[in-house]
Amino acid sequence: MLNLDETREQELYDTIIIGAGAAGLTTAIYAQRDKKRTLILEKSIIGGNAAITKKIENYPGFTIVSGPDLMNKMAEQAQIYGAKIETGVIVKAIEKTSELFIVKANMGDYLAKSIVIATGSTYRTLNIPGEKEMIGAGIHFCATCDGAFYRDREVLVIGGGNSALEESIFLAGFCKKVSIIHRNEQFSASKTYVDKLKDIQNIEILMNKNIKAFLSDENSLFKGVQLEDNLTKQVSEVYATGSFIFVGLTPNTAFLKDIVNLTPDGHILTDGYAETSVKGIFAAGDCRQGAIAQVAAATGEGVMASYGVKAFLSH
Repeated sequence: MLNLDETREQELYDTIIIGAGAAGLTTAIYAQRDKKRTLILEKSIIGGNAAITKKIENYPGFTIVSGPDLMNKMAEQAQIYGAKIETGVIVKAIEKTSELFIVKANMGDYLAKSIVIATGSTYRTLNIPGEKEMIGAGIHFCATCDGAFYRDREVLVIGGGNSALEESIFLAGFCKKVSIIHRNEQFSASKTYVDKLKDIQNIEILMNKNIKAFLSDENSLFKGVQLEDNLTKQVSEVYATGSFIFVGLTPNTAFLKDIVNLTPDGHILTDGYAETSVKGIFAAGDCRQGAIAQVAAATGEGVMASYGVKAFLSH
């Protein structure tokens, strides 16, 4: 364990935010405006999942805005107020002393009086040919974010849980046709969603189908999928202008095991002010249990976490 006496010369922050997505950046803006010395640690690119969303049409104040542009503006605002951002930092653990927190990372150790976990979540992928290359070019993970681009067109929905069926019903409201592809014989979604499908004429259901590959056109844009029937092993192709994958989200919280209380699937449990089971450690955004996976919601989560930090530091 790190000896705190050996780190006295290090910079001490009022709060360290782990994750530079919408929740983390908003927390930093509010905390720094409140004169709290703030550092954001980000392992990858600034902006999280929103940074790979080409167009956002449901963020208040913007009819349409690119994800990277919106996230860059948030980061710029946080830095204008004095927050520091370090990228390429992979946090491995958090240790608590009697007074401070030690964030242990690949770039060294950091000291803070409080911590905000805003690591977000990662969309589960299928890991099949063509998928990685066409994410954002016909392959999506959020119907609310990207569905409007396929108005009056045909789309595919991959998955069989509540999210897949809920988003299929949403897409059917303005898409010409929605084809749901599920690998099993029955949906895992609740009966309520399954029953709703029966009354929607423009939804097609393809069960017992495994996706073998995503297909692209001459411009490297999505054009369909190659399927294999689980029973007959017959291979076929289904064409559409876009596809939405809903096979779950994985919260980026593996490093928090045995540090704060998590749900069985890895989401962080918090109280009303976003505080975790450890006093002084807060959570905001998709990694938190009960959070809504939307940029606008994530900013609200960041505000809530900043108020939690403020209250904690005032004691």
